[in-house]
Amino acid sequence: MGDLPQRHEATSPNRFVSYAERMGTTWPPAASFPEVLKRAKAHKRPEIGMLYRRFLPAVYRYMMARVADVATAEDLTSETFVAMLRGISSTRAEDELGFAAWLLGIARNQVLMHFRRVKVRPEVELLPQHEDLSQSVAEEGDPLLVLMAREAWTETASALDTLSEDQRTVILYRCVLGYSTDEVASMMAKRPGNIRVLQFRALSTLTQLLGEGTPQSERRRRYGGR
Repeated sequence: MGDLPQRHEATSPNRFVSYAERMGTTWPPAASFPEVLKRAKAHKRPEIGMLYRRFLPAVYRYMMARVADVATAEDLTSETFVAMLRGISSTRAEDELGFAAWLLGIARNQVLMHFRRVKVRPEVELLPQHEDLSQSVAEEGDPLLVLMAREAWTETASALDTLSEDQRTVILYRCVLGYSTDEVASMMAKRPGNIRVLQFRALSTLTQLLGEGTPQSERRRRYGGR
């Protein structure tokens, strides 16, 4: 565990970024994400640092939306990356969005364990309840809730597989990594309005597939028997 900033030592998100910078890492790397992930699974220090730097903002943003204070969010962020390092060699994620969903699943579990420890209910529901769930989340809810709707990562991965490549790219850059609509439009050489449509349709599809109210048999049918 010597390669990872420990809890309380890295109580600020900036500490994680500084750690990655000390390791000489940058993003995007020259290698493809699958290659970076492959090396990270082998616990290569530079690639582990890249993943810290890449996904720290998303994890920290998720924590800040779930818990009541900054110190707790920082501790849970640290614990998430400790758990990431422990489990990374066995993750079945192969691409960036799949890995992000896996990592945020770890973050979700850290939040749940935190509330069990303090024996209180979370102030923010982990899944919004709404008569038209897909519309409310796609339009104004926290998009990370969509990826966290199912406890099993395999179900999330199966739902992500139903999206088009453009939809997957928009979900990754807009909803996970937090780039603006204009920035994503520039990266994808599309109009901002097209990005908004892609995001809305992707989130609606994911919410329909991953919503807690969807029966398991219906999810299997939508996943094509998986």
